[in-house]
Amino acid sequence: AVVSTQSGHYGRGPVLVFCNKQDEEMSRGPDPIRSAMERELTTLNNTAVNALSDDSGSQKMLGPANETIRLEKLGNKVTSVGGVCIGADTDISKLNTWIAAL
Repeated sequence: AVVSTQSGHYGRGPVLVFCNKQDEEMSRGPDPIRSAMERELTTLNNTAVNALSDDSGSQKMLGPANETIRLEKLGNKVTSVGGVCIGADTDISKLNTWIAAL
């Protein structure tokens, strides 16, 4: 997993969440997508059935139980940007900027 635990078993590389189709009226922007990801990670973290486990069978948590997971508190730097990959309104400038900064 790219983002796994705070105990050192997570990837440390930066992560980009690219929110495509920002030219469409009903598309969700980077902030709502980021919030939805945090809610989903929180749900997974708090559900023993879906808990991540290592080879020893012990559960690994992304954070304290019953606490909202915030992407900025995990080991990876997570950046969320919007853009348009295909079409007349193509704009991947934020993607290119992120790549150039690596």
